[in-house]
Amino acid sequence: MSNLEEIKEAIQTAIQMEKDGYSFYKKAASQTSSDTGKSFFESLASDEQVHLDVFQKIFEDKVGKTEWDTLVHSSKKYTDLPIFPKDLKSSEGANPDLDELDALRIAMDAEKEAIDYYKEIQSKTTNEDVKEIINEIIEQEKNHYILLEQEFDHLDKTGYWFEMDYLGSYTRGGD
Repeated sequence: MSNLEEIKEAIQTAIQMEKDGYSFYKKAASQTSSDTGKSFFESLASDEQVHLDVFQKIFEDKVGKTEWDTLVHSSKKYTDLPIFPKDLKSSEGANPDLDELDALRIAMDAEKEAIDYYKEIQSKTTNEDVKEIINEIIEQEKNHYILLEQEFDHLDKTGYWFEMDYLGSYTRGGD
């Protein structure tokens, strides 16, 4: 596989995983009863869009704007990666009356699987540009996992969601 083809494959994977993550977090927000929980999941969905914007800046330099646009709208073999579940309530171990802890646990599992998936891609390539791109993606996904884990631990122990203030500091949520 050529250098450019490897980069394109990494881009397609990243794009689809971010799109799937966006859909997952939007669905989690709509199925969560807490207003603070809804805001948390909406924020993660927004992050997925920001990730796409960041990836665009990284990848356009490698493949060009026209090729980026083609890859974003592509529906090749990466259209249904099994990382983020399509239906939250049918996920393994989920409560049929999905609660916030279930949604957070499922999201943590999905982010961990995404990290593992990207690490696998990274280990299979000898291309340093692709490794660097994949490493950036892994770091973004690790940040999501940490946020989800902290939220899960706090909600599980206290029954309250964290709330982010405008400076990015956490405060105790009201619901």
